[in-house]
Amino acid sequence: MTAHELHTENNLFRAIANGDEKAFETLFHRYRNKVYTIAWKITGSEAVAEEIVLDVFLKVWLKREQLPELEYFTAWLFTITRNRVFKTLKQLAQQATSHAISDQEEWLLPPVASSSEPLLEKEYRQILHDAVSRLSPQQQKVYQLIKEHGMKREEAARALNLSPETVKRHLAEAMHFIRTYCSYHLGTYATLLIIKELL
Repeated sequence: MTAHELHTENNLFRAIANGDEKAFETLFHRYRNKVYTIAWKITGSEAVAEEIVLDVFLKVWLKREQLPELEYFTAWLFTITRNRVFKTLKQLAQQATSHAISDQEEWLLPPVASSSEPLLEKEYRQILHDAVSRLSPQQQKVYQLIKEHGMKREEAARALNLSPETVKRHLAEAMHFIRTYCSYHLGTYATLLIIKELL
């Protein structure tokens, strides 16, 4: 990293430490793929890797005041990522050995209070509703069956007479649109919370 790049990134860290969500969004897009790649290579799951990305950057935001003091941000970020990945693997291993909760029941578990409380706000729910209403008819159906009714991809595919791969594509496109729409209207931090609730 050149001196100019280092100076620019330090300015970015200071802005984030002061609560600048635009600066945080820049950081998120700059490092998102690197975190995702690490998580995906270790877990082998796109959905799990995506959730890890959100968890990691939520933690970065919560610890944003530390950013200007960090000497090696990348190493710090990857340490957070590594710890979150191994925590997830441990959780997955525990779930694999326990049959107390079925797949359907997992969809019904209440969200963690600390992350779900902001979602109780009317504005957040309205923005999410608006985003869903702007999806194509097919994307809406896929989104509602999987994210609102808790169907598995294969079940939604049968219900809609589509292939699982088509359902997967529609869902990915829907989530991308919702993330973009919410980010534009609410900012990156609020969007991370919303998308995390939908995983």
